[in-house]
Amino acid sequence: MTPLLTADVFGWTVRPVRWRRARALLVVVVALGVLALHIAFDPPIECSDAAPCGPDWLNALLLGLVTAVPVVAFVSLPVTAWLAALFVTTGAIWQIEHPDLASPAWLTGADAALAVLAFVAARLAPPGPGGGAQMWAATTSHRKPPMPSTLPRYGLGWRLLAVPLTLVALAIAGVAVADQSGADDRLATAERVTAEVVAHPDEYTLEVRLPSAGPGPATARVTVNDSDEHPVGSRVAVLVARDGLYQLVSEPYNTSNWLSPAVLLAGLAAGCLARARERAAAARALFRGEQPATEVYVWALGGRVAVYATDARPGEPALVEFFALARHGSDDIRPGILFGVPAQRHWCAVAVDGELLVPRGPARSGRFAPAYGGPAPDPDLDEPAAVPDAARLPLRPEEILALRPEDVAADPETVHTHRHNRFSGYTVVVAASWPFLVILSRLLPTLPYWGAVAVTAPVTAIACLSGWRLFLRPRVSWNGAGLSVVGSIGARLLVWSDVHAIRADRHGAVTIETDHHGAGLVVTARGEHALLPRCLSGDERTGLQLSGALRLAAERAAARARERVRDVVSLPPAPVTPPAPALLYAAWLAETLLYAFVLAGLFG
Repeated sequence: MTPLLTADVFGWTVRPVRWRRARALLVVVVALGVLALHIAFDPPIECSDAAPCGPDWLNALLLGLVTAVPVVAFVSLPVTAWLAALFVTTGAIWQIEHPDLASPAWLTGADAALAVLAFVAARLAPPGPGGGAQMWAATTSHRKPPMPSTLPRYGLGWRLLAVPLTLVALAIAGVAVADQSGADDRLATAERVTAEVVAHPDEYTLEVRLPSAGPGPATARVTVNDSDEHPVGSRVAVLVARDGLYQLVSEPYNTSNWLSPAVLLAGLAAGCLARARERAAAARALFRGEQPATEVYVWALGGRVAVYATDARPGEPALVEFFALARHGSDDIRPGILFGVPAQRHWCAVAVDGELLVPRGPARSGRFAPAYGGPAPDPDLDEPAAVPDAARLPLRPEEILALRPEDVAADPETVHTHRHNRFSGYTVVVAASWPFLVILSRLLPTLPYWGAVAVTAPVTAIACLSGWRLFLRPRVSWNGAGLSVVGSIGARLLVWSDVHAIRADRHGAVTIETDHHGAGLVVTARGEHALLPRCLSGDERTGLQLSGALRLAAERAAARARERVRDVVSLPPAPVTPPAPALLYAAWLAETLLYAFVLAGLFG
């Protein structure tokens, strides 16, 4: 059976959750745009005694569907596609029944385009580990995993969530229909009278004076859509039921709008059921056919199962981990057989000592699992042997090949420099102050222009200063003798023997530790899955590339020191922070003047 090596899985890229949800986000944006177009361009509905605005269940269904599309998109795209198709169909039926209120033809085309987009997004496969994983899966050994005696009901949580959503949706729809039916029966024998509007208690209530005929009250309150449409002193037609129900003739009793939240909840319930079905199908597919089968090392810590490569070194992180249905009898590292692709969000199972560990869910990143344990503890010592730190292990050959050729160059005199991408830096400078200005515009009264300038100037100055310190200025230079670092806070000139460890996270932050307690300087670089496209990132290194280049230089410096090779190598230039460029001051001035217009309300 094929052993799983670190080189086999090196370079596999799995998009994080925000990239997996990009398809849903696209559908949400388009759905909100379609809803905004309907609000802006649909013919207005005017209520009158001749054409009253009575219950319209079809219109309520339309509103519920168009509201459910952007909400359900993050739960299940297939259900969202069918909701969008139902919205288009229902809209066409409504327009046939109301030809005078039909939407423009191009707006109906926008509804159809939303449905097509939703179906296309639902059919697109989410991004996987990439070509490297596909090549590995094609060349490794395959075997069908043993079928467990029982499999759990995968997706049970989603099903349990769908139950109350369905019950609440049915309850809302049932109460709305029953209430409307009762009101219709009460108004069927109501008396129509003409009353005078005498007051507006609130924006949805009229107080009217009824004709003085009979022992009933002289005034009554009537609920309306907008009280401003009926000025004080105007006369309105009112339906007066025998049990004291008062409604305008133009606006009869209407509970059909409650159907919209019921449709929304029903759509969410359908999305939850579809999500549960997808999860169960993915889990059961693991045991129905042949899967890549490889030899690995396994550390089963209770219900947690960490998977390591067969050439894992002490201190290195696990490849993936998952939670098993049953606990394994031991908690030390054992050889095992991995069935499946060892990548995030893929379903895997492990056989250890003849026992199959069935997963509860898909695998997640191995960075949450304990590092590879290394040698067994010495029984003569009171404390177990310390596990080496992966950040101080020598780079593997595949890690060196992933670096830039100029960073791998062996000349110790060559000075390498890293700085963050200027485009992203100025993007932060321009956009960072918007949230604060939006909050201030809500809290502060309307200001004169120069008063708004006094408010926006310090806000934009802080944004510019943050962008300069974190993104725009040069960050680190190094050669064979040492490195000069301008961190987010502080700057130092270091020889390689002063560097304790160099770490990088998936967001691009590189920490250069200068002691055993983790203290040091932080340098930002491009993340492994940055939102900024590569075409706009220039030649910026990723966090892993920068940390790898620094670790390689440190390893070579240590090797020269052990061999007592005394190269004539001078330290890189001292970390003197350069002055901010004139473009940054220009950006601050332009932002201050422009945002002041917005804050002063001159564009409103």
